[in-house]
Amino acid sequence: MKTLIIYASTHHGNTKKVAEAMAASIGADLTDILKDGSPDIGGYDLVGLASGVYFHTFHKRIQRFAMETVIQPGQKVFLANTCGVGYRDYGKKLRRALEQRGAAVLGSFQCRGYDTYAILGKLGGIAKGRPSEEDLANAAAFARRIRDKAAE
Repeated sequence: MKTLIIYASTHHGNTKKVAEAMAASIGADLTDILKDGSPDIGGYDLVGLASGVYFHTFHKRIQRFAMETVIQPGQKVFLANTCGVGYRDYGKKLRRALEQRGAAVLGSFQCRGYDTYAILGKLGGIAKGRPSEEDLANAAAFARRIRDKAAE
């Protein structure tokens, strides 16, 4: 199954670590949308969109990509994000928008990531050491489950 994971990771590389763990576990291609631009997803069976959380939502470049790229009916997609505090589903809005565009969103993964945004930086940050090795193992296992689900 040909898979692409598109990610945006800016501050501490939290999302990049998660995306790399996922890609390595399933042999997926990996694209940093902030450095490489918007990829063509036409040749992919499964596409992952991964981002840190910014003001309770995915990075604006990931959101724009999701809204502007050509999505084939039934295109299989999954979401992943890292956040300082995981008290809500930060992918809900993006998931709904993708489903309205015809994508089949197979699931989402969320874990905490080291966060020093605004006042948190003055306090030394939160979620130090995250994503942890356990978080990365969970991300890899999630990617394998989604790949297997997409193959059904």
